[in-house]
Amino acid sequence: MSKNTRRNQISKKNLGFLIIFLVLVISNIILYYSFLTHYFAHHELKISFAVLNNILTMLSAIIIFGFISTRLPQFRNLGDSSIYEMGYLIIIGILSIIISIFNQSTHTTGFFTPFLNMFKVLSVLLILMLIAIKTRSLKNVMHKKFTKKDLFFTFIIFSILGCLASKYTIPVNNSFANVRNLIIMIAGLVGGPYVGIPAGIVSGVFRFFEGGVTALPCSLATIIAGFLGSVIYIFNDKRFLKGRSAVILMFLYVGFEMLLIIWLTPPNISITYINDIYPLMLFGAVLGMILLFMIFKEVKSDNSVSYEELRIRELENTLDEYDDEIEKLREDVELLKEKNGLE
Repeated sequence: MSKNTRRNQISKKNLGFLIIFLVLVISNIILYYSFLTHYFAHHELKISFAVLNNILTMLSAIIIFGFISTRLPQFRNLGDSSIYEMGYLIIIGILSIIISIFNQSTHTTGFFTPFLNMFKVLSVLLILMLIAIKTRSLKNVMHKKFTKKDLFFTFIIFSILGCLASKYTIPVNNSFANVRNLIIMIAGLVGGPYVGIPAGIVSGVFRFFEGGVTALPCSLATIIAGFLGSVIYIFNDKRFLKGRSAVILMFLYVGFEMLLIIWLTPPNISITYINDIYPLMLFGAVLGMILLFMIFKEVKSDNSVSYEELRIRELENTLDEYDDEIEKLREDVELLKEKNGLE
């Protein structure tokens, strides 16, 4: 492949990324403009000190536990690669318990409680994802050594998780928040179009038949998430996005979903509805992407290999040794020929 052809391919991929992120950024700008217009028209733009204090407390806890989780991979040096995986489960469990106790003992406001509940839901889905990652099919897909059977089982896994995410919702003033689109976006970013698109369709159709005034925009957003994650997977040479890009993508996509709800639901419902669920879904999607990215990064960097791979390496090393011995025998034959004047 010539340099010019390669440059053209890179420029097309960059253009594709630029278009995707530009569309998402514009949709978020429109969303925030709609928010501000609504707030100023109804004089609702008020944030109390108690709310700000709760937000800072929650962010501090996330940062502290995030810092601890980034140090877990160092336990690999102890020789047991399962320690860091257990560490993730322990951190998620402990943080869920602490948040529950904190919520009950401090009588937090109605604003803070839904975020605590969202973290509990996110913890359950993360644990299920950790279990799913231990399956051979998903591991093979992540390491790009998959078969059609692996793709099929990975699609089934993400479809089940996507449907479960529709069931595990957080009620807020007759509105319901979830992290379904996070799961489907991950499906596309990890498995590409053969996983993300069908998983998005299954989860989207499942959400549509659950009904409700937001059934159409929410199901459509789920299907689009599967398509979008798959397209980015192709543009990114079938690799998972870098951490910062993945988080920004999820942040922008939640805003895009909210805009779909505004466009496809009655005006008297849409603004009020997304006003309740947008901060909560943004919290769950962004935090979930950060945690899942760390987990996937660890799995992909795992140096453990199967018995079959070890056997293949052993045979390859044996062949190399035989090649060296054959080469030495040839050198000895040439020396003997030279000594005896033979050609």
